[in-house]
Amino acid sequence: MKLLENKVAIITGAGSGIGKAISLLYAKEGAKIVVSDINEKGGNETVSEIKPAGGEAIFIKADTSKPDDSKSLVEQALKQFGGLHIAVNNAGIGGPLGPVGEYPIDGWDKVISINLSGVFYRMRYQIPAMLKSGGGNIVNIASILVKQEPKGLLLT
Repeated sequence: MKLLENKVAIITGAGSGIGKAISLLYAKEGAKIVVSDINEKGGNETVSEIKPAGGEAIFIKADTSKPDDSKSLVEQALKQFGGLHIAVNNAGIGGPLGPVGEYPIDGWDKVISINLSGVFYRMRYQIPAMLKSGGGNIVNIASILVKQEPKGLLLT
């Protein structure tokens, strides 16, 4: 038996990079994968790599900064595969870099809506679905930018 056999996993940001790699690995271990991204081409390419290897996967386009997209993503996973056991909240952006006194407000709003609010929205709908499925695991991935020195906050 494979490590993740009979488990259902939602993976955001799965159209490329780390999210794609996680999707391929989880599928190899037997999970049914809900590939999610705003990049349709990349998301469909991930699915097209999973299926020929014998895995099960679907692509659902979702913008993590929109609560309704997060809700719909979970609902579609439940409808397609009958449960939710794993969520990898990988979608995120770096945003512009600069001192706080010069940081663009629209850049701030976008980073917060995707990297902070988006994680809340996803977990808001993932947790109840996982509890109904008997439990599960959530992995929230952050970038190296969370460790960035607060140089922009210093007034010298």
